[in-house]
Amino acid sequence: MRDGFKIVDTDAHMMEPEWIWERYTEDAYKSRAPKIGIIPESQRRGFMVEGESFVREKGKYPMAAPAFLAAVKKAMQRFERAAKSGFSAQSRLEDMDEQGIDVQILYPTVAGQMLGREFRDTKLLAACVRAYNNWACDYASAAPERLRWAAALPMQDPEEAIKEAHRTAKMGCVSYYMRPNPVGGRTLWHEDLFPVWSEIEQIGKPISTHESASASVPGFGDRMDTHVSGHILSHPFEAMAAMAGLIWYGVFERFPNLKVVHVEADGGWVPYWLQRMEQHWNFSGNAEHEYLTKRPTEYFKRNVCVAFRGDEPTMKAAVELVGDDNFAWDTDYPHPDGTYPWGVEAMLKQPIPAESKRKILWDNAARWFNLN
Repeated sequence: MRDGFKIVDTDAHMMEPEWIWERYTEDAYKSRAPKIGIIPESQRRGFMVEGESFVREKGKYPMAAPAFLAAVKKAMQRFERAAKSGFSAQSRLEDMDEQGIDVQILYPTVAGQMLGREFRDTKLLAACVRAYNNWACDYASAAPERLRWAAALPMQDPEEAIKEAHRTAKMGCVSYYMRPNPVGGRTLWHEDLFPVWSEIEQIGKPISTHESASASVPGFGDRMDTHVSGHILSHPFEAMAAMAGLIWYGVFERFPNLKVVHVEADGGWVPYWLQRMEQHWNFSGNAEHEYLTKRPTEYFKRNVCVAFRGDEPTMKAAVELVGDDNFAWDTDYPHPDGTYPWGVEAMLKQPIPAESKRKILWDNAARWFNLN
């Protein structure tokens, strides 16, 4: 708690150790599990699986560009204490205490990158995901009421995704992490995924969409040639496309209790995006989407939450135009492009009512993630 506000950071990341898949993968898949190696394209050390890097090493939107890696190294200096501990749960809790953060929703780092590539063997992917989730559960057990983890799902294989959703729900996950990109030729609103949404709706946990680094699956960042320029597009544009697709292709109509939280995509675009969708509804209604029974904004307000960074100057306008019930707050801790450690202070200085701050810092996320 800080300045009288309870605080939940809806986008924080675990930094998986190099040994995670070596120790946590089932024996049947251990020999093919991800391993650290020298990546031929870039000659850097990194995780590889099925003979390929987790991330794009060359070509458009490369992860391994030297200038970008240098910027990452410099930015990560502010996490020196946590890094020395191997980004342990204890160092994380110390950082949370210093900033007054009560709860973090924890997502993967390198496992998120892994989910951004196509697997030739989706059963291997499912085994890798199970290993990550088992490790994440163990990590969060250091303070289970404060470290609330989101389970990764192998969306390339819907049947395996359903199995893992049920398994991890029993383990105590609070959400399901997935990338908003098309994976395996399927968008999030593809009818092949309807069985997944049906099961998750019944389980009663939200899905959290979160783009990650330099995917080998299609992404908006592909339009750019550098990691920085691709990153500018990737996170918000993927979230915007996912929101529009889930609304217009009837996922929220078919599954009215499915909840979606868009994290690490900023929030200032929300009023414009709702405006854009409403313009088209005013023009043609549900002419090409006859199954829709509500306006786009109605689906948004019922089914969607979007996380703001604390330092976004557009927050005041967004709250005034959209309301304060569908926004949360995040820092991206401990990633180099996030807002830790200044994100809390920036949020507290936002020129919005105290009640709106209370909702954005705690109430909305607590409701969406069932924290109470």
